[in-house]
Amino acid sequence: SRMESYIGVMIDDLVTKGTEEPYRMFTSRAENRLLLRQDNADTRLMGKGHQLGLVSNATYDFCLLKKETVEKEIKRLNTTKVVPNEQGKELVSQLGVKSLKTPTTLAGLLKRPEVTYSQIIETFNGASLSKLAGEQVEIQVKYEGFIQRQNQVVSKQKKLENYRIPIDFNYESISGLSCEVVQKLENIRPTTLGQASRISGITPAAVSIIMLMLK
Repeated sequence: SRMESYIGVMIDDLVTKGTEEPYRMFTSRAENRLLLRQDNADTRLMGKGHQLGLVSNATYDFCLLKKETVEKEIKRLNTTKVVPNEQGKELVSQLGVKSLKTPTTLAGLLKRPEVTYSQIIETFNGASLSKLAGEQVEIQVKYEGFIQRQNQVVSKQKKLENYRIPIDFNYESISGLSCEVVQKLENIRPTTLGQASRISGITPAAVSIIMLMLK
């Protein structure tokens, strides 16, 4: 789906929006592009490849191990605290942090723009991770707030995807829809309410009306 990969975005765009010129895949076409990153492509898609027999067991096991390692390290960063005593202040000064007034987790320090994950590892004697795993840890910690908000948007969108629209649904029988909206829905025939909401010209009000008719 468009929530899992860029090829899903492309297919959904071509089906729901159409195109009168050669289609170009820009990252800006994806609403949740912060989740469709290069560093997490393996954890997003390798499971599907394994189910289809395209990914070997050994490769998939390595992917799962990396995912588990990243999750454990993020948990460690969120639970390990640095207190503002003499030793703590000396350690954070090595990170370029000028002052530490309250107890702070390693994750809190990593969220500061001047601090990198490699500095955290060197200063606080952390376990050495692979370059790819370390990169994913740093991205997930630094952009945690943005990622959480985007996950909330995806969760709402998935709820719309759960509303299946029958293939023979009669849009013309709904009095609250304009002729333009009815024509677009009849031409494209979306299979879910989520897909209908992404059609150009389909307003949130129209989506709400269709949702009521589906209940």
